Amino acid sequence: MTTEATRTSTPYALRHAEVLDTRRITPGTVRVTLGGPDLVDLPHAAPDGYLKLFFPRLRGEVPTLPEVPADGDIGRWYRTYLAMPDAERPPMRTYTLRRRRDHPGGVEIDVDLVLHGDGPGSTWARDAAAGDRVAFTGPYGLYGPRAEHDSVLLVGDETAVPAMGAIVESLPTGTRAEVVAAVSSGAEVTSFTTAGEVGVSWVHGGPTLLEVVTQTDLPGERPYVWLAGEAGTVRELRRHLVRERGVDRKDIQFCGYWRRGKSEDQAAAEAMAASGATGEDD
Repeated sequence: MTTEATRTSTPYALRHAEVLDTRRITPGTVRVTLGGPDLVDLPHAAPDGYLKLFFPRLRGEVPTLPEVPADGDIGRWYRTYLAMPDAERPPMRTYTLRRRRDHPGGVEIDVDLVLHGDGPGSTWARDAAAGDRVAFTGPYGLYGPRAEHDSVLLVGDETAVPAMGAIVESLPTGTRAEVVAAVSSGAEVTSFTTAGEVGVSWVHGGPTLLEVVTQTDLPGERPYVWLAGEAGTVRELRRHLVRERGVDRKDIQFCGYWRRGKSEDQAAAEAMAASGATGEDD
């Protein structure tokens, strides 16, 4: 369990949370509400803030994780986590903090989990119930338009829809924004409440995300562009916007939430190996 010494108001603290409620918001997405004493000092993040969730290996258990070092070195802790035997290491997946509610008794957060196959996050989410426990670090946010941006363009697949929804709902009054979101079917289309002037294009059952973006007008003279989803698709989108649409690279925030053919565990191990770190990283 996280100690007072290490559970500071930082996204790098390891926290434990309890499931308070779950509900299907679309056929393929479960919204899980988390709470508990470890969330009292949860830091605020950008609207696209994401969490690294750690799931128990067996339902009903608490995830068994290494203790965070007394100096709070989360990097060293993460290497220790990755070095755990595969049969013992709690699986980790990345999800958006969709919504936050602060109240006198503490903090509650909603996390939307897209159900993809039989991965650990999807398997856990399908049967999650009040009282279940998870651990997490975060939130970490990337979204950050600057004063020179006169509008926002958000593009992503269904793994990015929770973050795009959170961004849209945070827009100041009158902010122009265009959203292009690819989902698996029309049943996954949802709605957002916003003070911004927002157009949303839902992509499913036909053209690719890139094909739709090539036909989409930029929402302003200098938009802030946010791209997220499958890593290869995100690279193609960024290349198109820079080379063919004249968007400055500095105006694009992009993130590969997942990689086709690779689990998050495999991607993490490859990234650590490429960085030269010891041990084994949406």
